[in-house]
Amino acid sequence: MQENSKMLYKAVAVVISEQKDLKGIKYTELCYENEIPMSTYDDIINAKTKASFYNIAKVVKALDLSFEEFGKLLDKKLPKNFLDNE
Repeated sequence: MQENSKMLYKAVAVVISEQKDLKGIKYTELCYENEIPMSTYDDIINAKTKASFYNIAKVVKALDLSFEEFGKLLDKKLPKNFLDNE
């Protein structure tokens, strides 16, 4: 993965982890009740591979976040000049 991609996926993982913890949702509860394979969730949280937008969207919905809320939280985790040199 390129550096910006790694940074983005790590930020996604941080936002999802923080929101899961803030809402007091257990890992197994999030996965089983929302039909999210644990391996898919682990891939997103470990940020070692590129996760599909569909899978990220499924987790975001399971956390009861709108895309707008998720985007704002994600934006706070990324550097201000994140896409300036693309």
